[in-house]
Amino acid sequence: MKYSHSKAMTVFHKIVKLVKNGVLMIIHIYAKVSYTKVSIKFL
Repeated sequence: MKYSHSKAMTVFHKIVKLVKNGVLMIIHIYAKVSYTKVSIKFL
């Protein structure tokens, strides 16, 4: 992939990767928080 817009594509892919990682992190944290809430409810 050696086009004139390869730099833009690289930046775009980096952003997509960061967004995906961010979303996964948010889901992971949210799952932890809701799991803790459920655990507290049952105690």
